[in-house]
Amino acid sequence: MQFTRKRRRSPMINIIPLIDVLVVLLIFYIATTVFKKPEPKITIKVPDSTRAKTTPNTPPTILYVTDDSKLYLGADLVEPDKLGELLKSKLAADPEFKVAMKADTKAPFGVIVKVMDAAHFAGMGDLPTFMNTDKAAGASGP
Repeated sequence: MQFTRKRRRSPMINIIPLIDVLVVLLIFYIATTVFKKPEPKITIKVPDSTRAKTTPNTPPTILYVTDDSKLYLGADLVEPDKLGELLKSKLAADPEFKVAMKADTKAPFGVIVKVMDAAHFAGMGDLPTFMNTDKAAGASGP
């Protein structure tokens, strides 16, 4: 007895599930890169603090102080002598302008004092500073 053979269909790849996975990956990529803020390509190790508090308002512009005494306002390199005038002009242009300092633990204290003086010259009352809060709560220190 001879059986009839059915014609074999060529294999087909269903592309719709592949497109679904691609769209999910695209959405994930967009969601993770849109909210990333640009920072200069410098490494700063901030000091530790057990009593530091976070600010709930809009995020300020970051003023970076590196261990080799360079100042960056956002991603722009700034001369220490011109920082006060720059902050004053930005504050005059936008009264809601805020700055926070992120200084390296090895940054010279004289540069940090110059930054604080420039903020005072610009009319800013205080200069928030970034610190690590990872230190144990029971650790001793002032």
